[in-house]
Amino acid sequence: MEALCRTYSIPQTMLVAQMGLSYDSFLRWKRRMKTGQEPVGRPGPKKLEPLDIAGLRQAVANLEHARNRTHDTGAIYRRYSMQVSRRQLNVMIIDARKEHTKMHTAGMQRIIWHYPDLAWAVDGSELTDEAAPGKLIMYNVQDLCSRCKFPPVAGPHIPCGFKVAGHLERLFTDFAAPLFLKRDNESILNHSAVNGVLEQHMVIPVNSPPAYAPYNGAIEHTQGEFKSYLRNWTEKASSDEGRQLLVELGAHDLNHRPRRLLKGQNSCRAYFGNPRITFDRRKRREVFLWIKQAAFDMLEKLGDEGLYMTAWRISARTWLQKNRYITIVRNGKVLPYYS
Repeated sequence: MEALCRTYSIPQTMLVAQMGLSYDSFLRWKRRMKTGQEPVGRPGPKKLEPLDIAGLRQAVANLEHARNRTHDTGAIYRRYSMQVSRRQLNVMIIDARKEHTKMHTAGMQRIIWHYPDLAWAVDGSELTDEAAPGKLIMYNVQDLCSRCKFPPVAGPHIPCGFKVAGHLERLFTDFAAPLFLKRDNESILNHSAVNGVLEQHMVIPVNSPPAYAPYNGAIEHTQGEFKSYLRNWTEKASSDEGRQLLVELGAHDLNHRPRRLLKGQNSCRAYFGNPRITFDRRKRREVFLWIKQAAFDMLEKLGDEGLYMTAWRISARTWLQKNRYITIVRNGKVLPYYS
């Protein structure tokens, strides 16, 4: 056709019209020929490759599923685009994500602490434009058995390790020092001054696994309660004294709310009204040495010194269960999900 156009100087559009063809189809055929494809395909639906349904389901299950989205779905679609539509693949991914969330929630454990002052938890939180202009940095400490919230330390800037250490020192003096203190791996909470206060009062630290906030989930829930409480304030505290007074008032109000976890009691009554087990310095030393030896024995069997913190957490939990200070229960609020 191009040779005819050159020989007789006829435009392609006129020649295509004389032959009764569509000019769009003619251009489409030319593009296919340039890429090495057949200019005219066989009519009817194309033959699809057989679908490996087992492989597709396994690939979807191996994706990184978060609570609300799944990563790397585009690569799966490009791999199976000739066998399954995007809509069908999206349905499979949603079902897999719900199943993953259900299994993850069902596998979570909840620790029931039987005595106050057995373990405390500490964590920091940052609030923006809530109850105070700018930022409000707050470090909360609470008892894990009663959910009693002690007066937090708050300010517009992140406190130094010495300030956090002094705050813990005052709490240990005003209240009985706990046997354990759960904390994350933040540098401020692992400051040498903080470790010195814990060593002075013989409080055994238990650090959370890296990047795993649910291990210290009780204090994480407390941060959410404080944020919800402070959002209800119409006037904002403008001074450091006002910020400190506001968060202490929040801790007081939250401590006097009835809680289903405490069978209708509030945290204040549960903390001050329930019996406690006191640990003198000799007993604290015995517990520390038992956990330390159990962790070393576990590392010797595993042969990996990099798992020391994991062995320490397991040993501490083992001691608590052995002495019936805690009860570990599975999550009982999970309903079966049928895809």
